[in-house]
Amino acid sequence: MVAVEKPHLGFATYLFSKPQSIEKFLSLYAAVTRDDIRRNRGNIGERLAFLTRIGHGMHPHVWLKELRLRLGEHA
Repeated sequence: MVAVEKPHLGFATYLFSKPQSIEKFLSLYAAVTRDDIRRNRGNIGERLAFLTRIGHGMHPHVWLKELRLRLGEHA
């Protein structure tokens, strides 16, 4: 799994399946916006193997619990 993070309130952590090539993934990721990924414009969400996004709220422990859940870890 790949997690892309911008650690600021109001942003989100984006989770992707583990890519076969991190170089190809980064090349694609760098060329699109987060909105392109969420709306799957040009099939980019599928090409990047986008799984989900976890929003940053007022309580970091809620975000961490959701992240652990998505990663299959016990909270």
